Amino acid sequence: MHRNDPPSFTGGIFATAHRPMFLVMAIWAVAVVGWWQWGESGGPDGNVFGSPTLWHAHELAFGFAGAAFAGYTLTAAPSWSHRPPAAGAPIAILTALWIIARISVAGAMGPPSLPVALATAAFFIWLAFLLGHEAAAGRSVKGALQAAFAVLLGVADVAVILGLSGPRTAILVFALILSVVGGRMVRAFTDNRTVAAADRPLPRGAGAGHVGASAIAVALGASVAGDEAIAGSALVAAALAEAFRLLLWQRAAIRHDALLLMLHLGYLWLPVGLLLTGLAHIGQSVLGEAEALHALTAGAMACLIYAVAARAVARRGPHRLIAGWASISGFVALWLAACLRLAQGAFPDLGAIATHLWIAGWVVFLMTLLPTLRGAPQRPIFSGPRA
Repeated sequence: MHRNDPPSFTGGIFATAHRPMFLVMAIWAVAVVGWWQWGESGGPDGNVFGSPTLWHAHELAFGFAGAAFAGYTLTAAPSWSHRPPAAGAPIAILTALWIIARISVAGAMGPPSLPVALATAAFFIWLAFLLGHEAAAGRSVKGALQAAFAVLLGVADVAVILGLSGPRTAILVFALILSVVGGRMVRAFTDNRTVAAADRPLPRGAGAGHVGASAIAVALGASVAGDEAIAGSALVAAALAEAFRLLLWQRAAIRHDALLLMLHLGYLWLPVGLLLTGLAHIGQSVLGEAEALHALTAGAMACLIYAVAARAVARRGPHRLIAGWASISGFVALWLAACLRLAQGAFPDLGAIATHLWIAGWVVFLMTLLPTLRGAPQRPIFSGPRA
């Protein structure tokens, strides 16, 4: 499919999935939060939800994070498919479908929800097809799992659009993806670095990973069924498993690699967010559910996405990728914004500060991304030269 694309695609913006997807992801991160914070209605007039808050939550989950998932999985696919990555026309179609979905949710197709649901699902269906194609060609179980997650995101998106479930469902779906895909990714990058530093082998932590992912899946099902007690208890169990998993992966080399430290600090928000959300479910948290969910969205989702995206714009050293000060400062701004979001319930004025930090972080990322959108990409994108 992608091998027959015209040569013009080999060095352009569609030469790899992360280029257009990370570009629209960062632009949308700024637009959605800025519009919600300072726009007259908090969102597009006539959006399909009729609610600025629901539009904001939907677009951060399926627009912002959906683009990040597509950009990472398709760009990293050669590591498990052992084939050239999807490029050219398939990525151009993916980008166009993402844009159509955003316009549809904003209300351009009118109030009927079914056409909008089909328009938003088309992006994830095409993404699942691309990932499934690579998985079949490479006979990869990992690729098949990522394609299945794309289908799950499409189903969750349709359910939210049709009013069958709320944004909480989408957030828990992404928490599951962060546990399975993100956890393996953090461990793999950490393992590569510790091997290069001649440190002791990194434990897989597979048992804790299975427990964490299974518990999140149970919480997702219980939440859809309306059983708050089971959902909350399962999320607390998942938090403990994910915290133990992250603890197993700690090595001295992490402190000397800014990109790796960013990944670990981003992943740290996952057990924190799962714990706070679980406690909120069972009425044992000092925070409300909205603030607790921000630990999963503004914390785990956004910070881990930024940490991965920063690898795509990092400088290539002789043996590893090296983060620039701009990327580090942008990550710090996002991490602090997540902290302030947690305290926003008690101190409402912190919300505006958190918004400024969030926008500053993604503007900085855009400034570092734009110069990398030309020319043939150096591969691998996210891991750099092998030690």
